[in-house]
Amino acid sequence: MKKFAAFLTIVLAVTFSAGLVISADAPEKITIKEIQKTKGPVEFNHKAHTTRAKACKDCHHKNEAGKEEKCSNCHKAKAEGKVVELKEAFHTTCKDCHKKMAKGPTKCDECHKK
Repeated sequence: MKKFAAFLTIVLAVTFSAGLVISADAPEKITIKEIQKTKGPVEFNHKAHTTRAKACKDCHHKNEAGKEEKCSNCHKAKAEGKVVELKEAFHTTCKDCHKKMAKGPTKCDECHKK
């Protein structure tokens, strides 16, 4: 039993420290400006989100940890096949999470500063 407890402790330590290393490489702030037509760009504190999210895949849904890409690499201005358009991807990911957590902006002008 002691060997199992030691093994479990090591596994957990490695798992959590890997997440810290990955989030340490994450940019402090990100400005989303790819799709601005009528609204201003969205700037958010990426570093703060990396500490609140359980895993990178909570937002970067298709990427392996440490290999996250910009949403616009897959999601384009217009929907392509089963891949939703970029605007919908952002709104679904960000707004839905903010509503679920009952924290964070959910209205246009709260994210899109003029």
